[in-house]
Amino acid sequence: MIEPDAAITINELFFTWPNAESPFFKNLNLRFRKGYTICLIGPNGSGKTSLMELILGWRRADSGYVGIGGRSIASIPSRERGQMMALVPQEERISFSYSVLEYVLLGRAPFLPPLASPGRDDKNYARNSLDRVGISHLIRRLLPSLSGGEKRMVLIARALVQNPRIMLLDEPVNHLDPANCERIIEILIDLKSSGITIVMSSHDPAIVLRLADQVVLLRSHETPVMGSPDKLLTSKNLSELYGVIARVVDVEGRKLILWGK
Repeated sequence: MIEPDAAITINELFFTWPNAESPFFKNLNLRFRKGYTICLIGPNGSGKTSLMELILGWRRADSGYVGIGGRSIASIPSRERGQMMALVPQEERISFSYSVLEYVLLGRAPFLPPLASPGRDDKNYARNSLDRVGISHLIRRLLPSLSGGEKRMVLIARALVQNPRIMLLDEPVNHLDPANCERIIEILIDLKSSGITIVMSSHDPAIVLRLADQVVLLRSHETPVMGSPDKLLTSKNLSELYGVIARVVDVEGRKLILWGK
């Protein structure tokens, strides 16, 4: 099962939701190469978030294998998983009025002894992460005072402070204005150039066309299809995937998706 160039390996995986009559994923086989950006696309309920949670080890498969760098995810302690992988959720409910710095420092938890507080090096990691995503000016702001786009940047900074080899992002540009959307795309391009393996979900094939090395088309209770964006993101495939007419067009050298008649 060990593949030197694979960051993530999934072999013959079966996963069933509690009380469901049949498996949601059946005999799932996928390989995600190191340093690649892999985009998961599909309608709501197709399993994008569930697949990421299986990779993170947050959910257990009925059977089969999920491997990270050639090691079974089941054999990797949660603390070590937190040093290897980071998740950027769509949003997160936050019970306390953390400052931006305090919240980003939570990403250092997998590297600290039990009950220990972040030290100088951890704070330097946090400041560098905030600077990398361009929000160091927000370091003392309280999270409830931030805009949606600013909060998304903070989530990315918290993930970066884990110094992960693999980053998973769930709809990272969803509901963002064009400026913040473009900023996150630039950050993801920068992360890719640094060798981080990126797995992201998206409902926007136009964004996927800009970022992905590989795409995985997901449809509920069907076998996922994996391949290159140019091969899979066609008018026919997208129309069948989402159940609405889609047209892939070229505009000034960039492919765009037009929906509907």
